[in-house]
Amino acid sequence: MSRRLVDDLVAPELDRSLESVFAALLVRHKEAAAKTGWAYHEFVPRGSANDRSPLSPTAYLAVETALLTEVNLPWYTAGLARGLESCPGPIQEFVRVWTSEEDQHATLLESYLLLTGSGDHEARARARKAMIAAGWQHALSGPFEGMVYTTLQEAATRTFYLCTARACEGEHPALGAALRRIAKDETLHMAFYRDVVKAHLDLDPEYLRPLAAVMLRFEMPWSAAVLDDFEKRRAELATRGVFRLSDYLDEVVQPLWSYWGLDARTPREEETRKAQRQLRRYRAALRKFARIEADGRARHSAAPLDSARLPTD
Repeated sequence: MSRRLVDDLVAPELDRSLESVFAALLVRHKEAAAKTGWAYHEFVPRGSANDRSPLSPTAYLAVETALLTEVNLPWYTAGLARGLESCPGPIQEFVRVWTSEEDQHATLLESYLLLTGSGDHEARARARKAMIAAGWQHALSGPFEGMVYTTLQEAATRTFYLCTARACEGEHPALGAALRRIAKDETLHMAFYRDVVKAHLDLDPEYLRPLAAVMLRFEMPWSAAVLDDFEKRRAELATRGVFRLSDYLDEVVQPLWSYWGLDARTPREEETRKAQRQLRRYRAALRKFARIEADGRARHSAAPLDSARLPTD
């Protein structure tokens, strides 16, 4: 990392010396995706009336919440394309590949809800239009922060799908299979972004500072103007055991923490060491809130992730 970047980590770029690493990760992803190719029509319900029965309220809430995230794909693609336009070719190509693979997710979820007669179709259509019309904006500073954010986002989405699959597959085995298939896509996407981040940390531990800036304030890409009931949705799903703070800690934060070796990094700059200490306090706070949630002592703080944010001093 250049001295200029160490001194001014405002919008850290990706290091072009790692372009061969990015290219190898792209090849790895394409090969893995080719082995597990799929089409959404393979997973829509068909056959018996039981396969087409409406989802339970809990299952519907989880699937609709996921759908309203997935439909904003055009804005996510636009944001990533703009934010990464200065990056090496393999990174830009991956965004295009990622878009093509993500494109099926909303179609599969919407088709499943329509064919099972689940929920209010007209209300859901209005919510979809409103979500897309609201667009998506982010406060990320530079391509490296974009890589960290997308790693966390893909890992969190993967975990949400797997948790939802566990909650749904007893009543709707086909839905469980569909959700697990989407989760495989998210796993492959997460692995690409995760390894781009790791390559930078291995190159220079000072990248830990912008990493901390993203992890400490991470939240999913919701439009509060559209889903103003999102915190209520999240609390209800946590109460019903579908997606809890402990899931985020155990399946997102801790695996990435270990993979990136955040405790073992030895940055030179005091500001980066300070960021490392903030991350440790943040993880400790997540553990505390997860224990409270598990003990059932705080239904209403089942933990919006905002509740676990830490001061920056």
